[in-house]
Amino acid sequence: MTETQNTPAPAGDMVAEFPLSAAQTRCWIIDQAMPGNVILNVAVRWQLTGPLRSDELEAAFHRVIDRHEVLRTSFHDTDAGPVQRVHETVPFQLATVDLRPVPEADQPARVDAIAREVAARPFDLSQPGLIRATLIRLTQDRAILCYVIHQSCFDGFSIKVLGREIGSALAGIDLPELELQYGDYTLWQKDYFDSGALDEDLAYWRDTLADAPYFEVPTDAPRPLRKDGVVHHVTTDLPDGFGDRLTRAAQTLGVSKFALGTAIFSAALHRVTGAEDVLFGTQIAGRMDEALEPLIGVFINNLVLRTRPTADTALAQHIARARPVVEGALIHQQAPFNKLVETLNPPRDPSRTPLISINFNLQSVFMETADYGGISMKSVPSHAPGALYDLDMAVMERPTGWQITLEYAAELFTEDSARQIVETVVNCFDAAFDAPETPLGQIPMSGPLRRAASERSEDRDRALALVENRLTAHPMVAEAVALSHDGGAYGFVVPGDTGAFPLEQLPEAILADLSESGLTGISVVAALPRSSTGTPNRSALRIPAGRKAAPADDGLTRETLTALRADWAELLDTRDVSSTAHFFDLGGHSLLVLRMIARLRDRWGVALDLAEVYENPVLGDFARIVAARRAPAMTGAPVSDPSLLRLRKEGTGQPFIAVNNAATALAISTLPGQDRPVSVVRLPEDRMDIGTQADFLDVAEMYAEQVRRLQAEGPYLLYGNCVHGNLALETARLLVADGAPARVMMKDVWEPGFSQQVHRDPRLRKQDRNHSLKLRLKYWREGEMSTAALLGSYGIFHRTGALRALHALRLIDHAQKTDLEAGQEAFIIEMSRARDRYRPAPVTFPVLHIVTDASPSGPLWKPSLGWEDVMAESQLQTVHFDRVYISRDRRIGVEDMGTAMENWLAGGV
Repeated sequence: MTETQNTPAPAGDMVAEFPLSAAQTRCWIIDQAMPGNVILNVAVRWQLTGPLRSDELEAAFHRVIDRHEVLRTSFHDTDAGPVQRVHETVPFQLATVDLRPVPEADQPARVDAIAREVAARPFDLSQPGLIRATLIRLTQDRAILCYVIHQSCFDGFSIKVLGREIGSALAGIDLPELELQYGDYTLWQKDYFDSGALDEDLAYWRDTLADAPYFEVPTDAPRPLRKDGVVHHVTTDLPDGFGDRLTRAAQTLGVSKFALGTAIFSAALHRVTGAEDVLFGTQIAGRMDEALEPLIGVFINNLVLRTRPTADTALAQHIARARPVVEGALIHQQAPFNKLVETLNPPRDPSRTPLISINFNLQSVFMETADYGGISMKSVPSHAPGALYDLDMAVMERPTGWQITLEYAAELFTEDSARQIVETVVNCFDAAFDAPETPLGQIPMSGPLRRAASERSEDRDRALALVENRLTAHPMVAEAVALSHDGGAYGFVVPGDTGAFPLEQLPEAILADLSESGLTGISVVAALPRSSTGTPNRSALRIPAGRKAAPADDGLTRETLTALRADWAELLDTRDVSSTAHFFDLGGHSLLVLRMIARLRDRWGVALDLAEVYENPVLGDFARIVAARRAPAMTGAPVSDPSLLRLRKEGTGQPFIAVNNAATALAISTLPGQDRPVSVVRLPEDRMDIGTQADFLDVAEMYAEQVRRLQAEGPYLLYGNCVHGNLALETARLLVADGAPARVMMKDVWEPGFSQQVHRDPRLRKQDRNHSLKLRLKYWREGEMSTAALLGSYGIFHRTGALRALHALRLIDHAQKTDLEAGQEAFIIEMSRARDRYRPAPVTFPVLHIVTDASPSGPLWKPSLGWEDVMAESQLQTVHFDRVYISRDRRIGVEDMGTAMENWLAGGV
């Protein structure tokens, strides 16, 4: 397999600025709440057949990008709110991968792996050109095109537009000038919203969703405090003739195919959960005007569909009742979803999407199968890079037939449960086609799923009822509700007759009195939220996050509270803001949260994310969080230190700390299923000049100091490549000497004594030189090393001045030995010399050594590059991979490395 990719040109000047559309605003909020996540990456695959040239395809993409301003857009926060800025030009290059040498049977798996790698890299919305593409050649005249575009500038209908325009460009067909650009649409939409035209739509949604529960399918695993976005999926091919049967059934029952599909899906959800109030979301194209159809951009809106299935209702009757639900939603589709959230003000929860946990669509694929100048283009199944919802089902008509795909949050559901949900949906379709008078309660479904869900629900209900009884029996509690939490129950209590007892001490008193009840915490509320029937509405209660603010000076907390009270009063346009005021109850919404976060960052250098506000919406609690973040700055510690990079702050696993290598740390942090904080330690800039006679152990002490600043206590998990691996090892030794447990994971790290042995042995020295030459030439051919770095690796070009001459003639980019920045290169050269002068003492802590093709191998070479001689066999585990390579645009072998790390941490590679 070979891959080529050129360096793109930088972006051009900004030429226009526009407000965000409603759909873009939602994307912006999600991106700010989950920075670095890929759940909004739209990943698409096409099959191209015919005499295709990659340069012509790249030129076709450039033509489309030049034509549509939204593909040359970046997104920025301002005092007036987020805006989008159009640039004159943006960088784009088509990457190519040649799989023609790969056996045909192995090609699909390789294509899938490459496509997932392309889609798994997050976009930086502040940089224009939120699009990348890779052409994968399978044969001389057949290829797969994988591309990914951020949803801020792309939706499903845009796939059709892009396909037509790429095809037209390949065929040399001129397209008419666009009458509108996406920015024109955002201006029109803003004027429309400002006119008050949404009032009627919002009134409809307020009535429709009044007292609605937060509907969700019982999960197989406890819901974490924050979602990780990792998605898995199951797919079922539907039998031939499914489309015709769907059309006939819809005609017979007097509904559209989409309404029929939504009714069937809600019936299946009723069968799975037993719920009689079922809510889920769907998307509409949102292109209400014909002039919008030629545009690429995000026009979709989320609608909430609410149905009331019961076990004794005939399926045909349930379908008939679904028709006005769908029609009402479509009539009032102009109300943006984020405006709906602001209006209804549901409880915010970082682990859930507001209002809906499940999504559904029934449609044909957007991409049209067509021939353009001898190049045939058609859609092939792709994948979702991340999970926005708990469950997302698509009933899709493809060129090869109809399919059902269910994407599910991997942290919540098992594959078996997902498959059983799909089987239940298929059974509901069959009943609609063949026996529409069947009562919903008699539609066949997967027994184990229903039994498991029912048993889980019954067990939880019994346990919670017991806790509620004990709470309400307490003499100072008038009423109580308990919710499942962290293996126990969390209580919400309305205080009874407490006399002179302070209310703020009531939770601790109840917990002490009921210490055997399994309570994980208690919140005191003035009244419990009620449903329309008068019963407590449990779905409106949210358990506060389990975090505790670090201790802060009382005076600092009071000062922070005073400043925040003024901020809230201004942002929320209200006078009376008490310390118990709730941000969202006062009319706050996500955009106001982002504005407040920006103020805190500018005023105090305090960095918060959206989820932290969701978790601490009460002013007093929020003030303590902010004051705790301010405390280090007030004592002179830097608020932000570029030598300590926290790439991922959240996670329950052991923190991963990379020594210098940010690329590897970033790659590890974005692996599916990773649940650990990830950071990078470097030396401060003023300490990078270590001199020509630096002592290796002295430098390691400086890194140990950095690690302690980042993480005050162990256990530690350090990582390093090459000489940085030597540094990680000696840094860990110093931490262990201080009494902290530590582990080291390193890649291609030579033990210094073995390095000298290679230098003294003519056979090993020759093999090392040959291997190094082959490796450099390989990297140069594959575009991983520049010509300047290749020439710079040979001393003769430096000694003769040839390298400087070539650089002066602008024939090469630089006159250094590597492609690193000059300061980094100098540091590594001096660190390598210092490493060669020292000899490590025996290692007494666990080490995982990953050895790749970057290191020589063979009968004369030690498998772990000499570390076998300085550490016990029980402490050292060595794993060999063909290749691990990480750059801005490519990641090879990272998942294998991540799996090896997890296995090692769990006890065995």
